[in-house]
Amino acid sequence: MKFNLPLSLRKRSSAVVFSVIALSAGAWALSQSVQPVQAAASKSQVERITAAVNESLGASGVKVVSVSDIEFIDGLFEVVVNHNGTKKIIYTNASGSHLILGELMESKSMANLTEARLDKLNAINFEKDLPLGLALKSVYGTGSRKIAVFEDPNCGYCKRFRKETLTKLQDTTVYTYVYPVLGRDSVDKAQKVMCASDKSKMWDDWMLKDQSPTGNGNCNPPIDELISLGRGMGVSGTPTVFFQDGTRVSGAIPSADLNRRIAAASRAK
Repeated sequence: MKFNLPLSLRKRSSAVVFSVIALSAGAWALSQSVQPVQAAASKSQVERITAAVNESLGASGVKVVSVSDIEFIDGLFEVVVNHNGTKKIIYTNASGSHLILGELMESKSMANLTEARLDKLNAINFEKDLPLGLALKSVYGTGSRKIAVFEDPNCGYCKRFRKETLTKLQDTTVYTYVYPVLGRDSVDKAQKVMCASDKSKMWDDWMLKDQSPTGNGNCNPPIDELISLGRGMGVSGTPTVFFQDGTRVSGAIPSADLNRRIAAASRAK
């Protein structure tokens, strides 16, 4: 979890920053069943902590959404904030004098409790929140399972992820949202793809075969709408994958992990 705070703000917040621990598929699954218990904080606690967080982090665009008492850790509070359209979690003491920007782990299982909580806080309604008509559609096998992927045309990780992982999925429909956020050239390529008669083919030709998109891109493609969609959902990097249960993962993950997440989300929807 990164807020990219100016140095002066970091000093003022007296923050303790923990290393981010990547979840394996097994640890992720376990984290879904081991979760911290949030209890309502008192009105005075909410006001005091909210004021402290706003003073320390407000200038960086952080807005407090809620404050809860974590029952099994005496004196620790969870602060849910909105930052650039995405909910994030900060931990603090009762006075708000110290902030922890990092992950809360369950020591025996090493389940990532913060990750599991954020999955729920940032979950979307796959069918209602994603305008599937804006996406490029690829069907593998029966296509019974579904994921949505945000990709930038100049994202090397996206190209590798599509080539080595997405194209090898079984019984999955992949909805790809062209998300050109890496510069003007990305926008130019996206415009040409979204104006093509066969958008999916031109996208795959570029992402898988390095065949540059052709055409003039002057069909008034919905580029602004695609960028607004991603930003509104807090997509801060590519690739980002959304699953049928509304959860997401940022970055290219191994094929086995992706398949486990798809299967779990398909059962849970």
